[in-house]
Amino acid sequence: MFLLTTRLAIVAVVVAGWELASGEVVRPFFVSSPSAIAEQVGDWVTSGELWYHGRFTVTAAFLGYVFGALGGVLVAWPLGLARAAHRIVEPYFLVAYSVPAVAMGPVFILWFGIGLTPKVLIAAYFVFFIVFVNTVAGFHQVPSGLLDVTRVMGASRSARFRTVMLPSALPYVLAALRITLPAAMIGAVTGEFISANRGLGFLTRDAAARFSSAGVLAGVLCLSVIVLLMNLLLRPLRHALRWQRQRIDLTTAT
Repeated sequence: MFLLTTRLAIVAVVVAGWELASGEVVRPFFVSSPSAIAEQVGDWVTSGELWYHGRFTVTAAFLGYVFGALGGVLVAWPLGLARAAHRIVEPYFLVAYSVPAVAMGPVFILWFGIGLTPKVLIAAYFVFFIVFVNTVAGFHQVPSGLLDVTRVMGASRSARFRTVMLPSALPYVLAALRITLPAAMIGAVTGEFISANRGLGFLTRDAAARFSSAGVLAGVLCLSVIVLLMNLLLRPLRHALRWQRQRIDLTTAT
């Protein structure tokens, strides 16, 4: 309770100081003001623009998150088990990962137009490599002692994977799933910034074209709130991640 109260107090002080400084210390043209931003958000809500544009952004981010995460896990799964195969293809993944995801935006838009598909692909591109790298690392970090014990006990390869390797790699996968949620939103908004006629990225870009700092900051605020709400939906992953770590620590200690 104290932590929440302190956080809210800090936000209140910052907002109040911002409101007082706007127009007195700094020009509102550059930083706007909390009241102007709230008014802009209110206009979007009453006109229905926030819901209309927001649903496209959330849909693109969600689909990109799901496809990118599933693709990362499914590709990393066999490569994490077959280290020789991973060493062979690792340079190709490193080259692909070194390409900025933002640079792939125009390519996807050129191939698939300005609809929903390129936004989903850009978001998935942001997510895929993080999940892939973490999943492979998770399989490679399996304690060798646990594997030796299961071999001595006569466990089959599938049993070793199910009882040792998968539980040991799961914290890495869960951590990747947690940290890539904002990346999916970044990918979706990036696609909307590049070329789109709907979405919160388009709404923010349109405000920037009209030199409306209140509109730009209102768009940023709406995106931040959406990411925060989506993170709250992933809170069970935090508990699962903590439980898996405790389980692995107990197993290792035993």
